[in-house]
Amino acid sequence: MKETREVLRAKILEGAIALFMEKGIEKVTTRELTEHLGISRSHIYHYFRDWETLTKEAMGHYLLQDRTAFSATITGLNSAQRLTAFVANYLPATPDASWQIYSSLWQLAIHDTEWANMAEGMMDQWQTMLADIIREGVDAGEFTSPDPDLVARQLGAMLNGYADQLILSPTAATHQAATRDIGAFICMALRVS
Repeated sequence: MKETREVLRAKILEGAIALFMEKGIEKVTTRELTEHLGISRSHIYHYFRDWETLTKEAMGHYLLQDRTAFSATITGLNSAQRLTAFVANYLPATPDASWQIYSSLWQLAIHDTEWANMAEGMMDQWQTMLADIIREGVDAGEFTSPDPDLVARQLGAMLNGYADQLILSPTAATHQAATRDIGAFICMALRVS
């Protein structure tokens, strides 16, 4: 039975994402994707105008999936638990395949406005989620802060900085130090014991 148009299109996007996570966006070729999926090049260009369109759509698809999946994991948790999960998601204890795809996005964003807009949009959405968690924690009395948005921006910057460090040096000691530092900041900034 032939695959429907939507199923094959989704399969192409998912296949591209899998290869991007393995190699980085800029290192994947059309040939590798077609071999990975067992389809011809004509299938790819039937569904996507060109390789750039495919890569940008696949990345947008991945970013939405990543954020949606994480949001589902924290549903029903209190703010302190959601904040802990947010930090753990941002700073995994071992190298994570998603780091490859995010690293590629940053590199492409430096040189291309569309990639930069995608990266900025993604960062804004994660930052909004972090700010919402902190604000809701303040409203619920779990945290104390006169300026939850300021704390969210500071914590977001710290998380990004430590994530960069962990990408380069993903050791247990580096992860423990980063987690300890972030925890100390949260205790100080949100008056959590």
